[in-house]
Amino acid sequence: MKKATSIGMFAAIAFAVGMTGINLSDGTITLQNSPSATADGASILGHIELIHTDKEGNILSYQQTDNAIVSQGRACTAMLLSGENTECPAATKTDIGNYTTIGIGNGSLLAADTTAQALNSEITGDGLARALGTLGTYTATSGTGTDATQRITKQFTYTGSQSGNVISQAGLFNSTTISSDSTFALKNFPSNVTMNNGDQLTVNWDITVSGSDAVS
Repeated sequence: MKKATSIGMFAAIAFAVGMTGINLSDGTITLQNSPSATADGASILGHIELIHTDKEGNILSYQQTDNAIVSQGRACTAMLLSGENTECPAATKTDIGNYTTIGIGNGSLLAADTTAQALNSEITGDGLARALGTLGTYTATSGTGTDATQRITKQFTYTGSQSGNVISQAGLFNSTTISSDSTFALKNFPSNVTMNNGDQLTVNWDITVSGSDAVS
């Protein structure tokens, strides 16, 4: 029996689960309900939802995890807000673009810190090459403690002949060209996704800006 209609339910459950936050100042992970996460102002939260289906639309696996914003992503975000800085790569300073491109890889684990600026082994073919994502649902709350969330979605369809192609990580970038891109966030999957010909992997990447400071 097809389970594709369950995706909406899974997405609703995933969105309701408490997300951990990335403190924009140093990239460390803090609990969203911890006072230190928002006491100093806004924080950027990243959350990833992974839905793996076969060619007939049956759900094979479902995962969710929080991303890791890398140092390059923090520096370039600051540049977008306030102007050029020395930490954002020169190639991206004049046209940094939007961080709406999603790539996936099958390499080994990323470094423990967040200084890595690329996937270890990004896939560039067989229907799995990085591509511009679709801007999905935008949501925002009102009043004190306003949160604004933008979803970026990309569905990959594996067209290669390798049986059991293992996907282990994803990244959020500002360009479809690897050599001239800037990286915002990277993340290893909680569990590897093994894809066969015709399988699809949907990556939903939610970016939330959250804060609760009073102006008086």
